[in-house]
Amino acid sequence: MRPWFFGAWFFRSRFVTSQFVTSSWLLAWWLTMTVSGSAQSVADYDRLAIGEHSVELNEIKLWYKVSGDGPVCLMPTPAWGQSSDLYFRTLQSLEKYFTVVYIDSRGTGRSGRAATLKHYTWEHLDSDLESLREFLRQDRVWLMGHSAGGIQVLHYATRHPDRVSGLVLLSTQAVLNDQTEQEVMQRMTSRANQPWYREASRAFQSHPRTDDEMASMFQTTLPLYWRDHRNADAFRADFAAMSPSATALAAVRESRRHRVDLRPLLKRLSAPVLIISGKDDFICCPASAQALHRGLPTSKLVLIDQCGHFPWMEQPQTFRSNLGRFFASLQEPTR
Repeated sequence: MRPWFFGAWFFRSRFVTSQFVTSSWLLAWWLTMTVSGSAQSVADYDRLAIGEHSVELNEIKLWYKVSGDGPVCLMPTPAWGQSSDLYFRTLQSLEKYFTVVYIDSRGTGRSGRAATLKHYTWEHLDSDLESLREFLRQDRVWLMGHSAGGIQVLHYATRHPDRVSGLVLLSTQAVLNDQTEQEVMQRMTSRANQPWYREASRAFQSHPRTDDEMASMFQTTLPLYWRDHRNADAFRADFAAMSPSATALAAVRESRRHRVDLRPLLKRLSAPVLIISGKDDFICCPASAQALHRGLPTSKLVLIDQCGHFPWMEQPQTFRSNLGRFFASLQEPTR
């Protein structure tokens, strides 16, 4: 209840004594302070309450979902277009260690779209994470990212190392350039004898212009991302829930995010880092993971056999056991 409400209520009566008015105003003031203080506490708690939230930051509505228990860990979705549904539906093993804040990056999922395609730069994405960290009132946070989401959190961490408690990087790398693109294509063609390859490779090189075209492209290319494409069948519904955004995909080049080299900046990070990659990942290959590991002074690298781009789904037991060993070595994630 607001102070002006109490004032309006009391002054409306012409039959109260001045003493009653005075005492009532004191009571009203006390109640107002009590109620507003309680409301503030509830509002602060609600920022990290389990469930879905949205907040206006940097002139963009940012959607996030909170799940799990422990130190706060921000996990933005790769900003090329997918929503975070795949992650909060399948990555519950991380919620044992963290209060995970799954984020639909700007332009994706339930978050807002920027005014132009040039407002999706690394700097914009960094600013969104920093603003959300401040909104959640966390001095430092853990960061988790998969694939391009891993590059995104690395980009943020190298610019705000004092705000980072640690990182979990899944199937990611530190470099995107012409050479890495050529290497991806070479690794992809090594599977040309597969019956699904022709259709998948054609879709991989397509340029979807609508959300529906993008969703179709991702479903068609999905076999490329697994060591054994049949392992994806159990997760078809999870992938179908991702709601890809063609707008965000188009923004990658317009915002010049398709080229990045973070190697000179990795030495800034002193927080613990866990890198997990599949040995059969054609996008983020073992060599890329090893180069990332060499550049990070306090990282641990895990390469999983018989595994592609989604290690927590394709080799869940190995993934979980390595998580446990990593966090046991820290005793508990640094707050």
